[in-house]
Amino acid sequence: MKKKTIGYLIGVSAILVILVLNFFCVFDLIEYKSYDFRLKLRGQKNPTGEIVIAAIDEESLDKLGRWPWDRSIHAKLIEKLISAGVRVVGFDVLFIEKSNRQSDDKLSNAMMKSQRCVNEILFEVVMGVPVKSKPPLEDIIKSSLLLGSPNIFPETDGVVRKMKPVIEYRGTLYPHISVAVASAYLNKPWQELVKNLSLDGHGEMLINYGGEFETFKYISYSRILAGDFNAELLKNKIVLIGYAAAGLGDRHVTPFSPAMPGIETIANNINSFINSDFISYPNAWAGFLSVVIVGLILTFFLPKLSPWKSTLLTIFIFISWSFICNYYFADKKIWLEYVPTASLVIFSYISITSWRFITEEKEKRWLKKAFGQYLSPLVINELQKNPDALTLGGKRQEMTVLFSDIRGFTTISEASTPEKVVALLNEYLTKMTEVVFKYEGTLDKFIGDAIMAFWNAPLPQNDHAKRAVFCAIDMMDELAKLHEKWRAEKRPVLDIGIGVNTGDMVVGNMGSVERMDYTVIGDNVNLGARLESLNKEFATHIIISESTYQYVKDFIKTKPLGTTKVKGKEKPVEIFEVIERQ
Repeated sequence: MKKKTIGYLIGVSAILVILVLNFFCVFDLIEYKSYDFRLKLRGQKNPTGEIVIAAIDEESLDKLGRWPWDRSIHAKLIEKLISAGVRVVGFDVLFIEKSNRQSDDKLSNAMMKSQRCVNEILFEVVMGVPVKSKPPLEDIIKSSLLLGSPNIFPETDGVVRKMKPVIEYRGTLYPHISVAVASAYLNKPWQELVKNLSLDGHGEMLINYGGEFETFKYISYSRILAGDFNAELLKNKIVLIGYAAAGLGDRHVTPFSPAMPGIETIANNINSFINSDFISYPNAWAGFLSVVIVGLILTFFLPKLSPWKSTLLTIFIFISWSFICNYYFADKKIWLEYVPTASLVIFSYISITSWRFITEEKEKRWLKKAFGQYLSPLVINELQKNPDALTLGGKRQEMTVLFSDIRGFTTISEASTPEKVVALLNEYLTKMTEVVFKYEGTLDKFIGDAIMAFWNAPLPQNDHAKRAVFCAIDMMDELAKLHEKWRAEKRPVLDIGIGVNTGDMVVGNMGSVERMDYTVIGDNVNLGARLESLNKEFATHIIISESTYQYVKDFIKTKPLGTTKVKGKEKPVEIFEVIERQ
C-alpha cells in the first residue's frame, strides 16, 4: 500500500475516532471550560438597568434578626416597592409552609393588592424528571401574577451554565422563574417568550452571564424597608428579592464566579429575555461538519507536505478555528463546539506526523544502506526529501553513461607488490568517485579497475549529458594532480580512457532474489563501454558519441574522430574527442 494512502487512512480514522468520542460526550467537560473561557474573553457586559436586587444580606440580618423573618415584613417591603413605582416584584423566596395566619394573610393581601408579584413553585427532580411539586400557599398562588420554577441543573463540573425555560409536571407546563418575571415585565405570555429559544437536547438554554458577582444593582432589603433608598432607582423596574448573605446558602458556581447568589443567576436570565440577548446553539450538524471538513483538509495535505509545512498548516488551522469560534461567540452569540475540532487538529497532526516520522526514518536508513555507496550525499538528501522520485522497478528513459578504465594496469600490477597496487588503486578510485559525486552522478559499480557511472536516475537531471562530460574532464584534471603526487613519491602513474554516451537505457533494481543492484542496461550502455575502449585506437582520453555531442557542443571543444561500427547498431556512430571546456 502506498505511503500516502496509509496517511489518508490514518486521517480518516482520526475523524471517526473524534466523532465517536464526541458522540459519547467525552469532550463535554473540556468544552464547558472553553465556553467559560470565551465568556471571560468576551469580558464584562453590563445590563441595561431594568433589574434591581433587593438583597437579603448580612446588613439586613443584623437589623431584622435571624432568618426566616415574619412574613408581615415581606408585606411591608411590597408596599414600599409599590409606592416607589416598581413594575414587577419577583420572589426567589419560597412560601411553601404556613407560618402564623395573620402574617400569611398580610403577605398574600399585599401581593393581591399590588398585582405585580411573581412567586416560585419548587420541584423535586429525579434523573431529570420532576417527581414532586412544592407549590406556595394557596393564597399566595391566588395573589401571584405568575408562578415559576427556580430549579437549576448544574453541569457535571458543578457549574451553572444552563437552565430549563420550561418544566413539565403531570401534563402542565411551568416556566422558569426568570421567564415568568420577564413575561410579567413585558406583558407578554410566557409561551411566546420561549417559542423560538435555542435549546440543547435536554431542553436547556444557555445563561448569558453579564459578568461577576454584583453585575446587577444590589440594594439591601433592610434599606428599602427603612425607606433609605432613592425611589427613582426602582421606578418601572423589576425588583428581585433573594438571598445574598453567605450564611443563607443559595450560591452557584458560574463561569464568572465561584459563589454567585442564585438571585443574580435569575437576574442574568431575565436580562436576556427582556433584551432578547441570548447565546444560541448552532445548527445540529455544525459540530459534525466542522470535524469532517477540517479533518478532510488535514487528511489530504498532511501526508503530502514536508514536516515544517505540515506544522505550519496545523498551527494555521488551529489558530483559525480558535478565531472562528471566538468570533461567532463574541459577535454572533453562537456557541460553536470548539474542543472536538481542535482535538482533531492535534490528534491528526500527531498521528500522521508520527507515522510519517517512523516510516520516513526507516526509509532514510534503507536509502542510505542501499544507495549510500554509489550516490552522492546531495542526491541521497534529495531522495530522502522525495522518496517517490525513486523508481525501483525497471524503467526505460534517456540517460547518459560514463565508463573509465586504466590502461596498462596489468603491467603496473606485475611490477609492484599487491599492497602497493591496492593502495594506488584505492587512492585513484577515491578521487574519481569524488568527481562523480561532485556532478551528482550515480556510481554504478567498480569493474576491477574500471568505473561505471550514470546520470538522470534515480533523480531526473535535465543536463545529464553536460554533467557526465564535465565529470570526464574533471576526472582527467584530478588524474593530472595525482600524477604529480605519485611522481614525487616515486610511485607509478596511471593513464585512463573515458567513454560517454547518451541514449535510451533501462534503469532499475536487477539481480537475483538474494541480491539486487541498482544499475542500467541496454545497447546504449554497451556503446558507452565501447567508446571507452576506442581511446586506445585513437590515442585519446575522452570519447563521446554523437548523441552526447548534440547536448554539449556549445560547452566544450571537440575533435571529430569519424565513425565507428558498434554491435547492435545498423548505422555507424559518429564519435568525438573531448579536448577541453570552452
